[in-house]
Amino acid sequence: MEKEALLWNRIMAIVLKMPGVKVDRVAFLRKALKDHCNDQRLDMLENVRPYTITTDKIIDQVATSCINYHTALATTGSTIAGLPGGLAMAATIPGDITQYFFHVVVLSQKLAYLYGFPDFCNEEGELNENASDLLTIFMGAMMGAKVADQGINELAKGMAQSALGRLPRLAITKSAIYPIATQIARIVGMKLSREGFARTIGRVLPIAGGIFSGTLTLFTFRPGARRLQKRLKAQKMNFNNGDIEALEYANIRSSFAKAEQSQDNPQSKHLAIVQAMINMANISDDMTADVQDLIEDRIAELELPNSEQISLLETLGTEFSFDVDYELLACDPDYAREAIRGMIAVMHAAGRKSMAEKMYLNMAAKAVGIQKEELDELLKE
Repeated sequence: MEKEALLWNRIMAIVLKMPGVKVDRVAFLRKALKDHCNDQRLDMLENVRPYTITTDKIIDQVATSCINYHTALATTGSTIAGLPGGLAMAATIPGDITQYFFHVVVLSQKLAYLYGFPDFCNEEGELNENASDLLTIFMGAMMGAKVADQGINELAKGMAQSALGRLPRLAITKSAIYPIATQIARIVGMKLSREGFARTIGRVLPIAGGIFSGTLTLFTFRPGARRLQKRLKAQKMNFNNGDIEALEYANIRSSFAKAEQSQDNPQSKHLAIVQAMINMANISDDMTADVQDLIEDRIAELELPNSEQISLLETLGTEFSFDVDYELLACDPDYAREAIRGMIAVMHAAGRKSMAEKMYLNMAAKAVGIQKEELDELLKE
């Protein structure tokens, strides 16, 4: 067994030196969630877990997207031999094995961050000294090692009270977690060193450094990734809400309900956009034909009964102002931008940019989470 463990440790040492293996927690989460959260929520990610700023449904969707992406790369991607310094690092370990586990390591970090685990990197941006054992446990879960499930549960409990910025100095080598990591290393190493496994790779792709068979990878990587996703998601109960005590928790949870409403009822977002456009049109008493046509066309796109469409049209050119649900629009960056574009279109159609209109536009942009720089870009379109 020691031989298998040594093989696994050697593989891990190579993989952890590969370019791009370290995932920046905040940068990854900002990019992964940017289409689902406004900038104000994304700015909170250094101090809160993802499910604090968005819904479980969205986190699951993003996690599935990550799994599909890395499954494709692991199945058809380049080998470690194609990476800088790859052949020198690979030595006697086939590049196809290392590139496979490269994607396992990267995906494990992404899934862990999505489901509330703290940053694995230290202040210098290097993987924490505990990261190798921790990632080994994650890989064990992907491979179906039952002992890994217990390890993940223990890890989550140990991290529940930790700051999100850095992985705590867990006593992995002094607790039951170290034997778990050792057992998993042996299990993985044993699988890698089996003669049948080696013969399979050699028979399918005899050239050292080639990628795994697409079929073999597809039927091992994706199910394993989903298994890990399920295990990590189950640990949410271990993470309390201590990381958001300084925030208005009730308001955040209320905004979750808005996010669900936004996702399940896109028609309500279209209606809010029309209402914002009408408000912009009604700022001035001078209702031009172009503005009238623009808003009529937008109302016609709504799947509303004729009576409700007429009711909207009757507010044009009056002093009436809708109480627009900007929070609903803020839940979806695409609709937030569409609302601002619609309001700008009204200003262009009216042929004016009064102080009152500019103030209302700035207020609306702020309410839907659009920063000044992005607003300036939208004004130039």
